[in-house]
Amino acid sequence: MNNKATITTHAGLTLDLAQIKCFKLSPFLIDDNDTRQLVVEYKTRPVYVLHPGTKQWEKEYLADVITYDFPSHESAQAYLSEWKEIWQDYLDEQG
Repeated sequence: MNNKATITTHAGLTLDLAQIKCFKLSPFLIDDNDTRQLVVEYKTRPVYVLHPGTKQWEKEYLADVITYDFPSHESAQAYLSEWKEIWQDYLDEQG
């Protein structure tokens, strides 16, 4: 699959479609109001860090997560569906 960055903006959220692992909804509470977050998980990527004790470079893996807040479950669900459709169109184009 192509790993070339494919940046897309929809409804105020900008994502790299080539790096997405999954979309999901996550509940959370603020001031006793049930709100929802759209959670976007990116694919795991390797990074190299210098270990301060051994002074050796070590490979570690990071998985970036982006969260986007919505005022209601219904609005979060609507945007989740739209983003899944955009991502599926991208995946279909990649073959």
